[in-house]
Amino acid sequence: MINKILNIGVLASQDDNLNRRMRISNMISLFTIVTMVAYIPVTILYNILGIAVLNLLFFISALICLFLNARGLFNASVFLSSAYGLFYFTFGSVFYGIQSNLHFFIIIMCLIAIALFKSNAALRLFIVLAVICFFSLVIFFGGKPGLIPFTEEMKRTQGIISIVNLFVLFVITVLFFVFFRRENLLFQKAIIGQKQVIEEKQKEIMDSINYAKRIQFALLASENLLNEFLPNRFIFFKPKDVVSGDFYWATPTPDGCFIYVTADCTGHGVPGAFMSLLNISKLSQCINENKITRPDWILNYIRTEIIKGLNAEGSSGESKDGMDAVLCKLNIAGLKLEYSAANNSFYIIRDNAILVCKADKMPVGIGHDDSLPFTYNQIALQPGDMIYTFTDGFADQFGGPKGKKFKYKQFEELLLSVHRLPLTEQSLILEEKFNSWKGAHEQVDDVLVIGIKV
Repeated sequence: MINKILNIGVLASQDDNLNRRMRISNMISLFTIVTMVAYIPVTILYNILGIAVLNLLFFISALICLFLNARGLFNASVFLSSAYGLFYFTFGSVFYGIQSNLHFFIIIMCLIAIALFKSNAALRLFIVLAVICFFSLVIFFGGKPGLIPFTEEMKRTQGIISIVNLFVLFVITVLFFVFFRRENLLFQKAIIGQKQVIEEKQKEIMDSINYAKRIQFALLASENLLNEFLPNRFIFFKPKDVVSGDFYWATPTPDGCFIYVTADCTGHGVPGAFMSLLNISKLSQCINENKITRPDWILNYIRTEIIKGLNAEGSSGESKDGMDAVLCKLNIAGLKLEYSAANNSFYIIRDNAILVCKADKMPVGIGHDDSLPFTYNQIALQPGDMIYTFTDGFADQFGGPKGKKFKYKQFEELLLSVHRLPLTEQSLILEEKFNSWKGAHEQVDDVLVIGIKV
């Protein structure tokens, strides 16, 4: 029976914290009802009409609070019980005098308000009013009799009543903290249960993402392939998350050249990884199956396929799905570089000077007029040239003493300072510089830098 009363208004579909507060409210209402049932006959016996009315109203307010909780009106129940409780113990002290010790119940009302009030503003207002009432009673009624004239018999009884009030106060305090501790333990168990569920789900998700990483990295240009066709190279690849929107891919061509791609797909993490897999599949289809090897034709083909694949024929132009990319067709023996670039320019460092290889200002994908073809470019190389292709993750990283972007100017200076060093050492310096610049800041994007020495 008691459990049924304590769980009035409690629903499994409700927030656990709300259910906990509702059970505390029901417990307070139940204790109020029991206490008033004991006190009302005493006030009637001594013909104390004012106190009898206060007790009766307190009894009725407790019943109304249970009714409000049953109807899901918890906030109204809390405001009613708190307001009338403060009113009851203030005017009870005025009627009986503070010798009755009723004013100490105002402190308990503050503890109850802290447990039940959700609004900080309402809680502060209640506590301010409670403090004002408590100290007003102590200051203005200390050592004075109450407003109700007591008979000699009532005066003899008053000492007993004050002791009973202290006992009730003690019992209420103990019950409140025992009940509150019990509810907190139940709440903690619920949290631990939810935590375990979340951890299990997170493990499942991370296992899936790590498996996706294996798939993604298996589709990148393999070390064996790169060692065979690009032995003089380094790759600094630092994804922001487990999987990456940046990728590098490569394949030899029938005419003795080698195509490699440095790409930055829309987004990072899982969405970026999906886009990278789509673009890698289209690159392989275009070059290895359809035998298209001219850089600009490859980008034109992929753009068309990406738009078809994403069902974006009717796109409003707001979507930017696709990739920024540098696609190079390298003939080291013939010292020739053919390329086409979408949004990402790249550098060739020769004789301690940077040659900027410009990109078309449009992506490979949605978000631009796909009737405009990508530009075909051809560059004569010289022995000793360093070719650097990269995505925007390095230059866009926030850090340094002022928390600003690294920017391309500083990136160019960094490459100029390391381009004569061994390739492995260049990669280590780039990684060290990136990490020191980032410092405690969050990595904002995937990072990819590829250096090739002719």
